[in-house]
Amino acid sequence: MNKILKLIAVMLVLSMLALPVLGKMGDGMMGGDNGDMRGIISDEMMRGKAKEMHENGSDLREKEGIMGMGFMHREGNNFGRYITFSVNNTTGDVMNYGVLGLTVFDSIKVTSFDLKDIKTMGALTSITNKDGSIVIQLHDNPAAVINIMATGKAQVVFDLAEGINATKEENIVKIESGNFIAYIASGNTTAANIAQGKVIMDTDKGLTIFRASPVNMPKEEMHRGFMGEIMKNRAGAEISIGDFDRSSIVNYSDMNVMIRSMEKDRIRMLINSSDHAGKFVIMNIDNSSLMWNERQKLRLYLDNKPMNQVMNEQELYNVSESSFWLTMMGGNRMEAMMYIANFSERQVDIVVEDEVTPTATPIVTTMVTGMATATPKTPGFEVAVGMLCTVAAYRFRKRE
Repeated sequence: MNKILKLIAVMLVLSMLALPVLGKMGDGMMGGDNGDMRGIISDEMMRGKAKEMHENGSDLREKEGIMGMGFMHREGNNFGRYITFSVNNTTGDVMNYGVLGLTVFDSIKVTSFDLKDIKTMGALTSITNKDGSIVIQLHDNPAAVINIMATGKAQVVFDLAEGINATKEENIVKIESGNFIAYIASGNTTAANIAQGKVIMDTDKGLTIFRASPVNMPKEEMHRGFMGEIMKNRAGAEISIGDFDRSSIVNYSDMNVMIRSMEKDRIRMLINSSDHAGKFVIMNIDNSSLMWNERQKLRLYLDNKPMNQVMNEQELYNVSESSFWLTMMGGNRMEAMMYIANFSERQVDIVVEDEVTPTATPIVTTMVTGMATATPKTPGFEVAVGMLCTVAAYRFRKRE
């Protein structure tokens, strides 16, 4: 009997020692402030002035308690969660434009730009010329959007940084470096050229857009298609919601978006446009107040009625009725695109719903959607309890 008890005791000690190792194996890759972004831009890709600005900016933002999307302005430099750059106070040129420490452009220049002012509000920095005919907008969001709006003819020159490649696909220019992919396009392009390390976009008027495949989401071909919709004037807006419910809203047309409320199981927004034709709206939600688990799904409602859901983004581009497509990444990350067929003021709700009807068991009733982290079962615990029960049963029989 004593030998058996000693053997069981040794096995129990060994199983307890293994618990930290087993627990570590189940951690996954979702933790940390940059854990969801380093898959696109690795440490090896970070270089040049943008790397220095990203590292210094992260330290400054942490010391000042600035969290989530939004620029911190210091000595002519703008430090965002995703984006860093500086502005020449004389010419209005954007210098050392970087995404998560990757220098993408050494400079961005608009020919004959006569600087009036530079303003920063939250996740948006605007650079305006004196007669108001050109406005450069830089957004601190996962897609690193730059809007350059002109009321007349304009030439925009993007000076590519070292290691950045550009190729032309019809009138869309593709920007690449490793896993980082972005596009430059304009709805009124008269010429798009690549020469001597520069991308030169000539337009009659309207928008010139730089937009990356979001660095916090897996690479998807949908973003090339979305740039095509921008050129067709069918893109309405882009909405990004992240940590601490900080948001960035980009307007690609005459559209207004207002986020009315954000709760753990619902986000409600109002969208209107003076152009009544159908428009696409793309959404990026990452670690916001909206929470779901593996037993739940997300559904979109338009004016309190369920929207039609399609299977992929290519199908969405061909629909005629209001519809949506989404992909849920896990870890409270999702990317969605919706097509709203016509406009007045529309109410859109993103709602967390149960995938299956829950049963009244202790396991289900103890799950709370609003909790950011559920405590996992400790691997090996069941084994340890089983051993103790075996010992107890054995001793009980001996007494009998």
